Amino acid sequence: MVAEDENVSREMAQVVAKLQDAIGRENVKTSKMERLLYSHDLAPLPNLAQIAFKNIPDVVVRPHTTEDVVKIVKIAAEDKVPITPRGASTWGLGGSTPVFGGILIDMSGGMNKILEINRENLYVKAQAGCTWKEVYDACMEQGLLLGGYPSSFPSATLGGWISVNGVGVGSMKYGTSGDLVRNMEVVMPDGTVVQTGYDLIVDNETGYNLNRLIVGAEGTLAHICTVTFKLEPAPEVMRSLTYSFPTLKEAGKPLMEICRSRVRPLHIGFSDHNHFDLLRKAGRHTLPEGHNVLNIQLEGDKEIVAWEEKKIDEIMAKYGGKKLPDEVAAHEWEERCYEYRCREIGIGSIPGEAVMPLNTFEETVDTCYNLLKELKLTGAIIGSIVDRNTVMFMPYYLFNPDELQNLTSFGFNAKFANYALSIGGRPLGFGAFFASNLDAIRGTGAKYIRDIKRLIDPDDIMNPGKLTGTTLRYGIRIPPALFNLGMGAIGVIKRAFPTEDEVAERQEAYAQERANKARDGRHKGH
Repeated sequence: MVAEDENVSREMAQVVAKLQDAIGRENVKTSKMERLLYSHDLAPLPNLAQIAFKNIPDVVVRPHTTEDVVKIVKIAAEDKVPITPRGASTWGLGGSTPVFGGILIDMSGGMNKILEINRENLYVKAQAGCTWKEVYDACMEQGLLLGGYPSSFPSATLGGWISVNGVGVGSMKYGTSGDLVRNMEVVMPDGTVVQTGYDLIVDNETGYNLNRLIVGAEGTLAHICTVTFKLEPAPEVMRSLTYSFPTLKEAGKPLMEICRSRVRPLHIGFSDHNHFDLLRKAGRHTLPEGHNVLNIQLEGDKEIVAWEEKKIDEIMAKYGGKKLPDEVAAHEWEERCYEYRCREIGIGSIPGEAVMPLNTFEETVDTCYNLLKELKLTGAIIGSIVDRNTVMFMPYYLFNPDELQNLTSFGFNAKFANYALSIGGRPLGFGAFFASNLDAIRGTGAKYIRDIKRLIDPDDIMNPGKLTGTTLRYGIRIPPALFNLGMGAIGVIKRAFPTEDEVAERQEAYAQERANKARDGRHKGH
């Protein structure tokens, strides 16, 4: 039975009792404080967002096995209760945040085990709640390489990044997260367990590819329980390189030439001078003023890596890129997983992620700076190369989610998304906030995506309100045109506000606090 002090509605009390019987009382959480912890993802939601979304789950469950997930899904299907899957919530578009309350399945709490590393057949099988770092490190210990992972890999979970078909570190050489997947064990909306592929071989035979159906579906079609990834032999050498340019735009032409050569880096990332300025103000060791950098990671046989470095050096010298010392390059490579440490000053950050054709790099840099200026935001530009013709931009801005005017900051994401579409790119991800983009991105294909959703999940219990359209807490569907109009209006409103001094004020306060602590430490030492 549910405890009386645990604020569960009468409608949910029976569902909670069924869940407790099915997977154990210790794995079912209903306390208000517990549920509040799951009401947002990477980006803290403004309090006003609760008007639009019921973003606090009614109950949080922590399964440990696929069988536990089957029991949870069957209960949800029987009572038509929405399910929201959640890993570590390292994304910021509301994809792992409830829209209608219901059951939130916390995969990181119990389904976080590596099940098998197979050296002979080059695969690793793990539960979806494992972090990418856990799996990567375990494979490297066996002399095997997991080719790609998100930049948030110390905390990001397997299921979350697969659900958005993430691109990140290693994507340039080994593809997206979906390209790494051989097989998944998933639970369908009726509780059926399905193997989407094969552990030993690639799923390339004639027929619909179930891996590709589930990858990138943002949890709207099935619940991912275990994943099998293909592996590579670990490289003989890994080599970090960093090159600096006076402006970020000047990195565009050498990037293009590298991608049109036979050089094949594991990863190419970029960061502008504003990014390093913000890190410095947060008290983090970083480059001095004026650096806009390309960070390149090579891996493979010693002779090949040496040839690739020589070729890259020649290209960089041709365009005025300054090669920085090895210790700087090594530091930047280690920092690839901590891009948003500037948040340590106590301000939230939101990225505006989009992929663009590589030949628009310089134009996109200008557009990012113009949007930040137009909307009076404090922010920076980071990103990476996805493949030889695709670049991912992740411009981010700082904001205070408790202030009303900061709600208008989301206008940046809408404007940046529209820009991406206008030049042949697309925004990355839908979540709850940008589900209205489906029609703009897929055109007439959006109808068939919604048809698939209705066929597989007729009661709309699997992560509802995401990807296929914007839906508010009372089931109110917002037409895409109306939603986009509203997001555009938000941007207009944001321009009317004065420049936000709060970020600078908090940075100054943070710096003073650090100085005081350092002084107190010296005094104590005397």
